[in-house]
Amino acid sequence: MPTTHDAFYFTGVECLSIGNFNTISTRARIHHTVRITNYCVIGAVCLVVPTEEETLQEYTCIYGPSADRRTWSGRGQVQEADLRIKHAEYLREMLPKFNRLRRSDGA
Repeated sequence: MPTTHDAFYFTGVECLSIGNFNTISTRARIHHTVRITNYCVIGAVCLVVPTEEETLQEYTCIYGPSADRRTWSGRGQVQEADLRIKHAEYLREMLPKFNRLRRSDGA
């Protein structure tokens, strides 16, 4: 049986629209007057409740207990893409080495 504290671990997203490639962390709450564009990050336990309807710019990061905001300038976009490609290659190489099938006695 869940307690009242268990309910706080869920993310509450009520916004009108959500773009692509966004990250919304646990226990974040987003009010229904917010529109999220692309590549936004909402940190853990952040409460986003504007007084009037608001649209977050692309690459907006909301973090901390007071919901501070920053917007990425776009510098380093090529480096970010290269890093993601390199990380995917690393995972393709390493995961098969450690993903072993466990057989039961009947097999």
